[in-house]
Amino acid sequence: MGYFVEYSGMKFGMFLMTDMVETIVLAGLSTSLFLGGWQIPYLFAEGFQFPWGAGIALAPLLVTVLQVGAFVGKVAVVIFVLMLIRWTLPRFRYDQAMRLGWLGLFPLAIANIVVTGLVLAAWGSR
Repeated sequence: MGYFVEYSGMKFGMFLMTDMVETIVLAGLSTSLFLGGWQIPYLFAEGFQFPWGAGIALAPLLVTVLQVGAFVGKVAVVIFVLMLIRWTLPRFRYDQAMRLGWLGLFPLAIANIVVTGLVLAAWGSR
């Protein structure tokens, strides 16, 4: 049960608030690092520039609004996925989390490094 039993009132509210802030910060960092942040495909400062030569000119304010909307939308999707995982799966014990990390994620990370090295060695960085 943890802090649900030990605290009430304002202290409990602060724990819940920090949990929500942690989720928002984690979603923002994940969006920035892994989902391209505010970037929208083919959107530049002047507007949309497509690879086949077509383009749509947009006002700079509209480009900014689209980029902020894209970032907020991506953050909302990440928060939804985090909440979905949190509410669906049972809480991992410490030994289960460590087993997942050492026996599952660590070998995948090493394999990722090896495959990336082989691809770069085979094709080079042109």
